Amino acid sequence: MASTGHGDVESNPRGSHQGSIIACAVITWLIAAIFVGMRLYLRGRVMKVMGLEDWVILASLIFSGCNSGGFITEVIYGLGLHAVDIPKDHWQPMAETAWFTVLFYTLTLCLTKVSILLLYKRTLTYDWTRITIGIFMTIVVLTSILDISVVVTACVPLNSFWDMSVKATYCHPHQVYYAIMGLQIGTDFLIFLLPLPVVWSMRAPRDQKVVLIAVFSFGFFICIVSIIRFIELAANLYNEDFTYTSVAVDYWSLIEVNTAIVCSCIMTLKPLLNRVIASSNGQDINAGAQPAAAQGLMHPPTIGSEPSKRFVARKQSWLTVQMARMDKSLQTVNEAGDTGDEVNLRTLGPPPPLHLTAARDRRSHNSSVITPIEQHADEGPLK
Repeated sequence: MASTGHGDVESNPRGSHQGSIIACAVITWLIAAIFVGMRLYLRGRVMKVMGLEDWVILASLIFSGCNSGGFITEVIYGLGLHAVDIPKDHWQPMAETAWFTVLFYTLTLCLTKVSILLLYKRTLTYDWTRITIGIFMTIVVLTSILDISVVVTACVPLNSFWDMSVKATYCHPHQVYYAIMGLQIGTDFLIFLLPLPVVWSMRAPRDQKVVLIAVFSFGFFICIVSIIRFIELAANLYNEDFTYTSVAVDYWSLIEVNTAIVCSCIMTLKPLLNRVIASSNGQDINAGAQPAAAQGLMHPPTIGSEPSKRFVARKQSWLTVQMARMDKSLQTVNEAGDTGDEVNLRTLGPPPPLHLTAARDRRSHNSSVITPIEQHADEGPLK
């Protein structure tokens, strides 16, 4: 039995979680990177509809990589070992690395939430959802700023957080971190609840709405992971052998940030899944594009991918259609001029009543929810 300043903890050099921490850091980040890669390829190269939400999720992936790198660096200094087996000169760099890891963790979650809300803004364009999304965006940004502020002011002076030779005049009590984590979990639930009533109220077959709700509800897994991480962190907070016993906190932290990235990408990948399924079944992957092309749509509809329906409606307005008919009629006149054939130019129908045009414009919105809801989106939610 070895006794050190860390309490009565048995020295066991063979007891180590270091390999599993590294594996978790690498594998979870690679999975997130694969999903982000598929998202950027689909939206940037195939559909050419890259938006701000895609660049934000790319930044989130970069910070998540820094978070994983931070955990691996901590492992190099002793994370995953029993406290008594860590050399004394490793404690300071490990604590300093842990501070940066927490900062990267916070930035990753903040950017991921912003990316999801930006995707909602493109997708859920009813007036009340736009207002709600704006409120949620403000809450997420403010809570993230508060969270980052707590991290950068963990102790005063800051280097006293990792340097035991520097006396701290102030350090945040644990209750501050508990409050921040509770606030973050609460905003997570609100974010993933937001699209559910909108999807359910749309005019579409029930089974299609169930599939959509299942996709959006995947985000609640992140909330569950956050709660588990919170419980594990609270349980190991005062454990003197925390570098070994709190390994579950490390696992759940890595799973949380990278699963959040995966969740934000799953919402955009249905067209790619359709291509894979069609290709595996020996079907023509372009066959399903004909109806969209006939309607003047440039890309197959998916979450956040379709051009504005208001834009499409303007392109297919009554005046546009009549001008096209007139051009065709004039072309026919030119072709028939030499033969003396008569062409009746009074083929243009009257314009639609003004109140119908206004009603149609009010119904037009940029609802880019997963097909086939696009076919019903202009009808708006059920009253």
